[in-house]
Amino acid sequence: MISNMLRFSPSFFEGFDELLAPEFSAYAPTRRRERALTYPQVNMGITDKSVEIYLFVPGMDASELDVSLEKNLLSVTAKRVTEQSEDDDAMQRQERFSGQFKRVITLPEDVDPSKTEAVYKDGILHISVAKREESQPRKIQVNG
Repeated sequence: MISNMLRFSPSFFEGFDELLAPEFSAYAPTRRRERALTYPQVNMGITDKSVEIYLFVPGMDASELDVSLEKNLLSVTAKRVTEQSEDDDAMQRQERFSGQFKRVITLPEDVDPSKTEAVYKDGILHISVAKREESQPRKIQVNG
């Protein structure tokens, strides 16, 4: 019985606190709520030659995005402003984030900050940080 319980993934238990004690669920955010509140959303991948980061920031202008890299910490800061409608009192629900945000991403130690490129297109900020030459895999010729 216990071995079967251990086979469930942690995501299986995420909604249990809301089911069993809904009065306390507002005070103990689940991972799902924390993910929903994180802005902007990020995808990151590591290849042999670089670290590729994609931030999803639709509706921004490239000049409004401040990207900096210091001691393996990549920071993206900006302010997203949404237009206010004349009937603000009639608005019952607003899910679009507005305001200042800052996202800090820790990069591996073998990146080369001098070889960083950032391109913003179609609401996606793509940042590519090259790895140092000495950390990249090398082909070694075998003599015989």
